[in-house]
Amino acid sequence: MLVSSVGFGGGVGLLVLIFVLTNKNEPNAFQYGLTAGVVFGLIFAFFMVAVLLPLDLSAHVFLSKGRYKQIWELEQAREFEIDGTAKEMLHASRQALLVVPYVTAVSDDVEHMLTRAVTGTSWRSPGGEELEVEINPVSAHRWKIKATSKPKGKGVVFDYGKNFENLETWMNQFLAIAQTDGPKNVLVLNQEEEPEAKAKIKSNNGDQKSS
Repeated sequence: MLVSSVGFGGGVGLLVLIFVLTNKNEPNAFQYGLTAGVVFGLIFAFFMVAVLLPLDLSAHVFLSKGRYKQIWELEQAREFEIDGTAKEMLHASRQALLVVPYVTAVSDDVEHMLTRAVTGTSWRSPGGEELEVEINPVSAHRWKIKATSKPKGKGVVFDYGKNFENLETWMNQFLAIAQTDGPKNVLVLNQEEEPEAKAKIKSNNGDQKSS
């Protein structure tokens, strides 16, 4: 945030300095540029704190719905275990990535059991995002899936929940595709389950044992 404000203010100050020097040949051009840079930098910083920051925080809180601990980081991650074959996991991962908003390219690394995707520009993420899905074996027919989404650019301050939304969209699609032939045993590893959800899972496990 500080870097963005300094950069914006510095850019405005430089433009003012060049304009004054080329059009008026004013001896106090440097002072005018410095003043303009400081003023516009402060205005931009106030705008980020008063408008953009609350919007970003609100988006993360609304999307998380109390289900995840780490909702503030730009780089988001999801981890879960699921039953199936390697072919099913790769297929479901690729197809789910294609559904993520603004995705422009999807690639597979079958040897290392990885799928990757990149997204294009959007108003929430001017530089786009990078998504990666790691598929690691737990046993012969069980897999640990880890998906991450992060901004492509290093200077990104806010994403308004875009990376969060990327992984929620991917995960919902992945589970739907992977369970096309029937329900599979899924264990989500980094989600805070609500009391009602915990009670439901516990009840289902009890029903399965009794049956």
